[in-house]
Amino acid sequence: MSELLSYPPFPGFRDEAFDFLRALAAHNEREWFKARKSIYEDELKGPLECLVADAARRMDADNLPLTGHPKRSRFRIYRDTRFSNDKRPYKTNLGVVFDRSGAKNEPGVVYVHVEPGQCFLAAGFYQPAVKYLRPVREAIVDAPDRFEQMLTTMAERDLPVGPGGDTLTGMPRGFADQREAPVAGYLRWKNYLVRRDLPDAALQSPDFTEAVVAMAHASQPLLRYVWRAAEGESTLRA
Repeated sequence: MSELLSYPPFPGFRDEAFDFLRALAAHNEREWFKARKSIYEDELKGPLECLVADAARRMDADNLPLTGHPKRSRFRIYRDTRFSNDKRPYKTNLGVVFDRSGAKNEPGVVYVHVEPGQCFLAAGFYQPAVKYLRPVREAIVDAPDRFEQMLTTMAERDLPVGPGGDTLTGMPRGFADQREAPVAGYLRWKNYLVRRDLPDAALQSPDFTEAVVAMAHASQPLLRYVWRAAEGESTLRA
């Protein structure tokens, strides 16, 4: 927490931040970026780190089981091109996650996406391991009403849960006997996600920190359902 206190409140991204990302999309080259790296650090990296620290402080004050670290929770802007045919060196967006460790290594997150014209907040479980998903699927089969109630609660919060377009074509191993069950479609989900699209202007206000914290609050029924199903009650007591 002491490191979080060293960061000032999030100031909001300025127009220059979005202008930089638009220009980077048109000039995705190392020489172009190197000549303007100070703009990236001043207008994007620095404010993003303030956002992480600011939101993490408020999540702690609200006793939310999520946190962030200004350095470890953000995704690098540099693309890993080693095994890709796309050799563009830079991403044209910024991203950061809040999870239970602040190290970007735990299932169940709130995610912030910064990209001109495509900003959004998301929460949930993206591509968790199959061994993590199996007990969740078992919980859905054993008590479908509990899962349906969670879905209803999230829909009432204007955050309908979905798989993000990523589902199995057939039934997962061990669940073939559920092919005709009412919950069969849910068992084929590979992700459990909610998303809220935002205008760029929302991220240009210091109030955006509150939007991130509000997303953390609103997503708790989903996060806690999956944590409880996958890991047991003890994971929610810390």
